[in-house]
Amino acid sequence: MTKVSANNSFSACLTAVASIGLLTLLCLLYSCASTKPTVTAAQYRFTLNDEVYRIRSITSSDNSLSYNELLSDKFLAIDFDQDRIIDRITIGNIELAEAQKIYDYGLLMLSQENKLQERSPENHKYVYDDPNFYIEIKTFRPAGANPFNEFKITHKQPVIAPTITVALDGDADGNLDKILKGTETLEKLQAKYAEAIETGLRKNGLIKVNSVILVKEK
Repeated sequence: MTKVSANNSFSACLTAVASIGLLTLLCLLYSCASTKPTVTAAQYRFTLNDEVYRIRSITSSDNSLSYNELLSDKFLAIDFDQDRIIDRITIGNIELAEAQKIYDYGLLMLSQENKLQERSPENHKYVYDDPNFYIEIKTFRPAGANPFNEFKITHKQPVIAPTITVALDGDADGNLDKILKGTETLEKLQAKYAEAIETGLRKNGLIKVNSVILVKEK
């Protein structure tokens, strides 16, 4: 059995907020001048396989700034929209799928300590249902970098604990590059992704700009 332990460096004030849609750890670290939105930050320390990791959340009072970081002494990974999915590795060479496993452990520790609370995020995404799946495409537009897409499929069965698969289209060109979470093959996911893109373009939920597939901004 893998031993996982957790400790909180802000034990006097840490509050964590998370959901399928959004995770935010709320603990005041610093604030801007009164004329600017208040920015809050927090971090949560945990240990997995004798390695120490931190989940750090940054959130502004006007919601203009909101993201999570997974940190170690070897890498930095970002969850841009706080939806429990690691979106990009900005420092280090760890694979996204491996970082996701570590992130999942940290979130599990928070859940077991009853420090998770639901919120409903507003993200630029295209979603639709079919008889067996709930399907979602998100476009991320990070500053100073090209946009990319995440493709997420939630199997509707079983109802209590549905299976979730997430894949990355790193160039937003309609071709999936790697699986971030789940056991489906890229070949099977690509077929579903192509179908979702075709439907999204037809229903005006997606747009195509110079061969780049993007969620239409609302």
